[in-house]
Amino acid sequence: MKRKLMALFCLCGIAFADNYGVIQSIDATNKTITVNQAVIKVLPYTQIEEEACGGGWDIPKRFADLKVGQVVEIDFLGMENNMLIAEDIEIKCGTRAY
Repeated sequence: MKRKLMALFCLCGIAFADNYGVIQSIDATNKTITVNQAVIKVLPYTQIEEEACGGGWDIPKRFADLKVGQVVEIDFLGMENNMLIAEDIEIKCGTRAY
């Protein structure tokens, strides 16, 4: 399923390699985040978690907990109106390496 979605995203002109990226901007009004130049819709039932970083279980988070500069891994439901729809967002440990 993920391979089919990746092909769909590439056909639509959106490149999102390995579902990883850095949050570049957040639109709280429209509940979207921009990662790798792609606008991603966060729905009320999108699961958001922060990686446990070696200590137990992942920590549940909310849209308000997302911050510009965080490294995230995102799984997608699909696309609507040229916008990716997030199914799961995981905030990764640490900072980016570049």
